[in-house]
Amino acid sequence: MKRLAIAVLTLVLAQCLNGQVRYEVAHVPVGVNTTGSETGGVLVDDSVLLYSSMVNEEANRLYLLDFTPVLTQVMQVSVAADGTLGEPVQNRWGLNAVSMNCAHVAYDAKNDILYFARGAFGKDDVYHIYYTRRVNKRWRKAAQLGGDVNMEGYSSTHPAVGYLPDGKTILYFSSDRPGGVGGMDIWYTVIIDEGKPGNCTNLGKPVNSEKDDVTPFYSNEEGLLYFSSNRTGGLGGFDVYASEGFRNGWQLPRTLGREVNSAYDDLFFTMQPCRCRCVQEREDTTEVVVACGFLSSNRKGSLYESDSNCCNDLYRWRRLQRPENVLPPQPEIPPSVRALDLLPLSLYFHNDEPTPCTLDTTTRLDYAATYRKYYQMRDEYKGAQPSPVDKRKWDSVQGAVDMFFDYELKKGYNNLVEFLELLYADLRSGRKVCVTVDGFASPLFESLYNVNLSKRRIDSFRNELLRWNNQALLPFWNNGALKLKTVAHGAADSNTVAPSDPLRNPRNVKSVYSMEAAHARRIDIVDYHYF
Repeated sequence: MKRLAIAVLTLVLAQCLNGQVRYEVAHVPVGVNTTGSETGGVLVDDSVLLYSSMVNEEANRLYLLDFTPVLTQVMQVSVAADGTLGEPVQNRWGLNAVSMNCAHVAYDAKNDILYFARGAFGKDDVYHIYYTRRVNKRWRKAAQLGGDVNMEGYSSTHPAVGYLPDGKTILYFSSDRPGGVGGMDIWYTVIIDEGKPGNCTNLGKPVNSEKDDVTPFYSNEEGLLYFSSNRTGGLGGFDVYASEGFRNGWQLPRTLGREVNSAYDDLFFTMQPCRCRCVQEREDTTEVVVACGFLSSNRKGSLYESDSNCCNDLYRWRRLQRPENVLPPQPEIPPSVRALDLLPLSLYFHNDEPTPCTLDTTTRLDYAATYRKYYQMRDEYKGAQPSPVDKRKWDSVQGAVDMFFDYELKKGYNNLVEFLELLYADLRSGRKVCVTVDGFASPLFESLYNVNLSKRRIDSFRNELLRWNNQALLPFWNNGALKLKTVAHGAADSNTVAPSDPLRNPRNVKSVYSMEAAHARRIDIVDYHYF
């Protein structure tokens, strides 16, 4: 059912981006919004709204006067269960600093850390990213984030929190530093430890453009990056876009359309828990709220002191679906169809595994045993990667290892577990099933060795079949209802290995840990049919 759930989610996201659901945008009431500028609403503990507002530095008032020095400060306001907002006050957790602009808060809920930006007053709007962590219900003194996130003379701002499959925090942010596509770009870094990020990587095109691309927000649930850009093709000023992807691999961004965007600046799109009624009555139609959040805009209707459309205000948005757009219960899909949907299913092996240093064609190990050992070798693989000439690309090199371990090695094993469950359901229903498996090796050894190694890898899969779930599949193997067709190819197709690749030099130990070799060492379940 996991594949079905993913398909349903994909359809819902397509509906959102194609305008098949409706957005409702409402001005946050006066009190929170002032004649200054309010930006970046984010909820903490589902009950406190943090945002940024211009504050009169001399009178400490929340309105903007001509020729009066103002600072941007972090404000906080309580949020009741029904979404009602309390009275705003300046943040009491130490986010603000004397004579510094403080803004653009992001909350890492898993680690109870707030990221935000500070810029010295009158210093050409150069911002740097800071962080603070809550310990024993108290927020520590804020400190500037380490690594190369902050660069002298360049802004790093608009932090946004996402999570990697292994639970680590990935921090997206905006910066005008060198090495970007143009203007302000969106970058990311992986937080290795508290306050210690890895190297920064530009998301590249198509997310970044020659114009300014700012205020990212990543939705882990949807796998979507929301951001604002003043690139050509929008309605005017900054528009909100969404792109599906991860790290620096992204689909073409798509605008959220006229229901969210205006002819003015629309920024700081964030998604928050829906502190509002879940159903909105509208005459004879009931609409279901499926997502909520905040954005900032200087569109018509925003408050100002003396210059129309000078200043941003906070707006609430809600994504609504009518009953006909809510997906109906899905019919049960036969096990055979769902099993075929998992194919081709690739299972990966470490170098010369299983049962290394032998010409045997069989092994006593099952695939689960080799997988568990392999999955523990992530750090060993990272440490063996060659250092790139451009040090800024080191995080991308490490990220490629993470992507392999989590999205190919681990995903392959999880898909295998689902595959065996579907196979068992088919066999119990009286079907006879033949499974076809191809085996491969990396081109580090002679042909005969590689063929025998491929056979051992296929045999580990056979052992997995027969030992799975207390030998639940063994009776079907013994009575002939389950058959296995195998092809041992030996070395993977040499066309997959570049002529200059270190795989071609068996003496190069690091080639064992290359991603090219890792992808070559596998078996593929390629067919599933009845007989």
